[in-house]
Amino acid sequence: MISVTIRRNKKGRIGGYTVRDHGETDVCAAVSLLTLNTANSIEAFTDEVFNCDYDPEGGFFQLELPRVIEGHDCPEVDLLLEAMVLGLKSVKEDYGDEIVFKDEDDKND
Repeated sequence: MISVTIRRNKKGRIGGYTVRDHGETDVCAAVSLLTLNTANSIEAFTDEVFNCDYDPEGGFFQLELPRVIEGHDCPEVDLLLEAMVLGLKSVKEDYGDEIVFKDEDDKND
């Protein structure tokens, strides 16, 4: 089962995400495509700096946006990340048993 966790800052903006484990081939491919394409799009279309960690064997990918976590605004990054979340929610709707999706925020911290 694939686990996706979205982390948001105090303003509700996405500051990072983590993908863990494997699932059915179709689900794994869809999640990988959405999350990796988002990272590639942030790199290609924005000036935002991010930290990325992954397991080359698969089963783990993590992206963090330090400036977003600190509260800086970047509308282009916000759009790309929210589009990714929309896609992940569609995958969850179709393959609910194969993916655990958590969208967390720290508004209460």
